[in-house]
Amino acid sequence: MYKKGIVVKVEGNQVTVLPFVKDACASCSQSCKERGESYTVANPQNLKVEKGTVVGITAEKKMEALQGLISLLLPFLCAVLGFMLSPAVAKVFSLPLSEGTKALCTLSFLLISSALVLLITRKVPLPGQNQIVEVY
Repeated sequence: MYKKGIVVKVEGNQVTVLPFVKDACASCSQSCKERGESYTVANPQNLKVEKGTVVGITAEKKMEALQGLISLLLPFLCAVLGFMLSPAVAKVFSLPLSEGTKALCTLSFLLISSALVLLITRKVPLPGQNQIVEVY
């Protein structure tokens, strides 16, 4: 995750940033829906920032790596689990155990787990605090 934002308040090492979507938002003084809600970020590199500075913001690298692993590994493991459980699923639904049934179980488990990962990552923010990594 890499975002740009404009600094609205500086309090020591904690900086309040208003994110924006387009580069044109940096010079805009109106409050439109292109801007999000302001939030606090850390300035671990002690970069020189002041009110009105445009900054680049990213999440902690460890947390991004963890989210990536969960987003890739969990659906893969669920697909393998779906393949392994396909005989039991076929028995429960009185289906013949064929390659088609195995493929259907594998894809079903993959899609369900992918949807769960999508919902969880949208509802639960990454732990840790976002950080300023660049000043424009």
